[in-house]
Amino acid sequence: MNHQTTAGAFSTLSALLAYWAVQTPGADAAIEAGRRLSYAQLEADVTAKARALIGAGVGHGDRVAMLAPPGVEFWIHFLAAAEIGAIWIGLNPRHTDLELSEVVARVTPRLLIVPETLDGRSYEAWRSQQGHDVRVIAPDETFGDQALASVNLHEARRSLVGPNDPCLIVFTSGSTGSPKAVVMRQGALVGASLIQASLWKATPLRVLNNLPVNHIGCVGDLGVYTLAGGGALVFAPRFDPAQTVALIEAHAITVWGQVPTMFQMTLDAPGFEPKRLSTLQRIFWGGAQASPDLLAGLEALGVPLSTSYGQTETVGSIAFTPDGASLDLLTQSVGRAGAPYEVRIAGGAEEGEIEVRTPFGMSGYWTNQGVEPVDMSAEWRGTGDVGAILPEGDIVLRGRVHDVFKSGGYNIYPGEIEAALEAHSSVAQAAVVGVEDRLFGQAGWAFLLAAGKEPTEEELRAHLTARIANYKIPKRFIFVDALALLPVGKVDKTQLREVARGLS
Repeated sequence: MNHQTTAGAFSTLSALLAYWAVQTPGADAAIEAGRRLSYAQLEADVTAKARALIGAGVGHGDRVAMLAPPGVEFWIHFLAAAEIGAIWIGLNPRHTDLELSEVVARVTPRLLIVPETLDGRSYEAWRSQQGHDVRVIAPDETFGDQALASVNLHEARRSLVGPNDPCLIVFTSGSTGSPKAVVMRQGALVGASLIQASLWKATPLRVLNNLPVNHIGCVGDLGVYTLAGGGALVFAPRFDPAQTVALIEAHAITVWGQVPTMFQMTLDAPGFEPKRLSTLQRIFWGGAQASPDLLAGLEALGVPLSTSYGQTETVGSIAFTPDGASLDLLTQSVGRAGAPYEVRIAGGAEEGEIEVRTPFGMSGYWTNQGVEPVDMSAEWRGTGDVGAILPEGDIVLRGRVHDVFKSGGYNIYPGEIEAALEAHSSVAQAAVVGVEDRLFGQAGWAFLLAAGKEPTEEELRAHLTARIANYKIPKRFIFVDALALLPVGKVDKTQLREVARGLS
């Protein structure tokens, strides 16, 4: 499909699924261990689940939150919620109970879909703590006493859904570390994915999806992108280097998209055999820049390499590296914007904050009063990234406006970690900075002032594990006698980064 001629016709997820169910009903649509759905079967399962959601009392605009690994059930629930105009939210299984409760309190779901156990962790106690205003079910439940909605009611509900209806909330964070709930509408998610599918083609399109369901990479960059191209999603419940290679080989994967850390771990895994990846037609990454060493390792596979640039707020990527880009360009650039996307440097400077304008951006942020609207098609919006634009239009990133850094594809917000560290009775002050790391791109280092006796690293890690997800926990803890300050009284994090580089 050409996105310029189909964006209007396929402006909802339901319309896109229906198209492929007619055009290629027998083609693979969703695959996981022990389960394989064709497009006709996927549409039938989504329809049945949509009627069940209606029967369970889920209305237009209601939120449906789900804790699940990337897999067929997640995909069916997401598409079913979108089909009836509900808004789906993926919960992060790496979050603590407290963090999960904070997300649920923010989005106030009508339905909460959570298993009793996942990856060896019990959620039974947390499930029982939810209020009476939210119904809690397991992913495989049949919604008990709620009858399936009638065919006529389902069709009526589906006919009311349009491109401007929100369908997805993804949590990100601002420079202060406070979570933001990014609201995405159907037309934006579909439109951005159609463009990506037109640029990153493969025949047949078969994509591995092993990213967490709370991330736009899982739902949009891999999920809806594959749906837009009529391809097959091959799910893995989690990232594992050996399993990744095995799935690529077993299911003839043609497009492999990950964050750079995942690629590095796969290439470094014992017994890695490049010949097992012979079906690949494209490798792409996002979320962080790839190191020269990683690019050299990927280039040796003999597969076209691509990267792109975007944010949760832009819904999809808004800049892509051209096919045939040199390793030098792939090392320094995250791509160039093409129609309908626009990119500039704030104030017309040669280097500064990158601003974007896109017709497929977020609808706004979710608040207690509903959506706080943002019009990214008319308004230039700052990204928080500092960079430059080369004469050919290639975007070069220099860093962040604030001190946020990326580790393994995740945005890491030092303020959140510092607050958690300072909650320890033996920590007087904490400052966290990102330091270059071969595997994760950047890793957090914590500089600490002790309040009395210095706690051990084991004590600090145990303290943080109860409060924040493990990927946010710093790699190193360094106690100092004083933290360097700027004239305005803030911690001089530039100096701390220099100290860390000297110690690394």
